[in-house]
Amino acid sequence: TLRATVPAAAVKETVGKLAAEYQKAAKLPGFRPGKAPLAVVARKYKDAIAEEAVKELLREAVNRAAKDNNLNVLNAFNLKHGEVADKDLDLTVQLTLEPDFELPQLDTLDLEIAEEVVTDEHVAGHVNMLLERMAEFTDVKDRPLRMGDFAVLDYDATVEGRALGEVCPEAPSTMKGGQGLWVIMDEQSLWPGFCAGLVGAAEGEERVVEVTAPEEAGSEQLRGRKIRHAVRVKGIKAKKLPELTDELARKIAGLGVDELRSALRGRLEAAAAEQTERKKRAAALEHLVGGCTFDVPASMVMGEARRAVKEIVEAEQMRGLSDEDLLSKKEEIFSHARMGAQFRVKADFILTRVARERKLDASREELAAHIASLARRLNMPMDKLVK
Repeated sequence: TLRATVPAAAVKETVGKLAAEYQKAAKLPGFRPGKAPLAVVARKYKDAIAEEAVKELLREAVNRAAKDNNLNVLNAFNLKHGEVADKDLDLTVQLTLEPDFELPQLDTLDLEIAEEVVTDEHVAGHVNMLLERMAEFTDVKDRPLRMGDFAVLDYDATVEGRALGEVCPEAPSTMKGGQGLWVIMDEQSLWPGFCAGLVGAAEGEERVVEVTAPEEAGSEQLRGRKIRHAVRVKGIKAKKLPELTDELARKIAGLGVDELRSALRGRLEAAAAEQTERKKRAAALEHLVGGCTFDVPASMVMGEARRAVKEIVEAEQMRGLSDEDLLSKKEEIFSHARMGAQFRVKADFILTRVARERKLDASREELAAHIASLARRLNMPMDKLVK
């Protein structure tokens, strides 16, 4: 808490200076703009001038207190003051101060980081991803459905006798059913257990498959409820990837087979090195935050938590979560945001101290690149963001 008394002479000088500034722009009846007498302007704008004077005097008092007491002041709040008149002005204000703490030894951090390694299997997987674009689907007539196939289905989905689309209108269209829908036979397709209930079905066969929607399902109305599917298998398709030849590789990427594999490996290794570097940074930051003991200002944690809640809510809305679902999860969302906010605010203090002590700074080029990145993210002209 800062308590300050501003001498009457300083109050009078600040009020007079502000009144003169108001006089230059004042438009009062009977006077040309900027020509109204100072005393008239001072009376007309008395409250606004007094408010500005308190702000200016508060800034001066906080700056002087910070300098005299070697304090790093982050913000001031809960201001109380006396009347602005021809007398001393008493100010009382709460200050948030930068926490004082000792940094751990920084030259070597004894941390164990698993390095990201690119294998032949990784390269082969990315080659297959390229070949997927040129995959062929052939009709299967000599056997029933099995996992890995593509099933062409007609099906209806009902919940306790009602169409799933009525029970949950916002559910994806594939959950509601339809005609001639392609479903890959995989445990993760549609609902857990749906594809398993179709294994062994022949083309033209009809089956009823019942599943229970998991508790973590995106649609709250369906969680834990039984969903009945009346299914008819219209067709069975098998996917076949083409053989990778030099001719096909050149068609895909303008490279031979060996060159294509080499280029993919190079890209994957660059991404793996970047991922390893991110893991190092994250581990180092966790180490520093865990090694420094100090309380972070509650007001800053709350502000960061609110920002994080906004981001979480926007992300969940993009995923299609309804307002009702968000409200039901509000305690969980805020708890998660607050935990992350505590870490980020503490980390910010530590990294700021490291930068200050190691005399680290950003170049003009780095600052310009950062502002340009922010401008793109915020969809705002760069010159407007700079201002």
